[in-house]
Amino acid sequence: MNPIRQILVATDFSEQSREALDYAAQLARPFGAAIDILHIWEVPTFVPAGGAAGFGNASLFEMISKGAEEALNKFVDDASKREISVRFAKTEAGAPAYRITEVAKEGGYDLIVVGTHGRTGLSRVLLGSVAENVVRHAPCPVLAVRMRTEA
Repeated sequence: MNPIRQILVATDFSEQSREALDYAAQLARPFGAAIDILHIWEVPTFVPAGGAAGFGNASLFEMISKGAEEALNKFVDDASKREISVRFAKTEAGAPAYRITEVAKEGGYDLIVVGTHGRTGLSRVLLGSVAENVVRHAPCPVLAVRMRTEA
């Protein structure tokens, strides 16, 4: 088994993502591994009714990008408050599963950690699963973290 030196945590800012980051931190500590955080947001494929009216001078793309950056900063700040060291964090537009696996490949990551919403059955088939597609196409091992449930 290769040592774990770089961990990529994919986030959608959900509680599952926070749980995934906690697991990544637990794994990183004994190995001295670096943790990087990645958020991929999808470019809208439609224009809302009324077009771009109401967005002022900012484009829909710029608004979503800015919102993603703000959410990422808050996610990283929260991690810091919980004493989780993050080497760097970034957000970008694209197809989430595809970009996560490409960034992992480009960065030479040893592990991807991603939260899963635990969808099963028809909802998973209809909605797809970012975590499942990352597992299928990743260039390295993937830890898919499911939210703990009360017993």
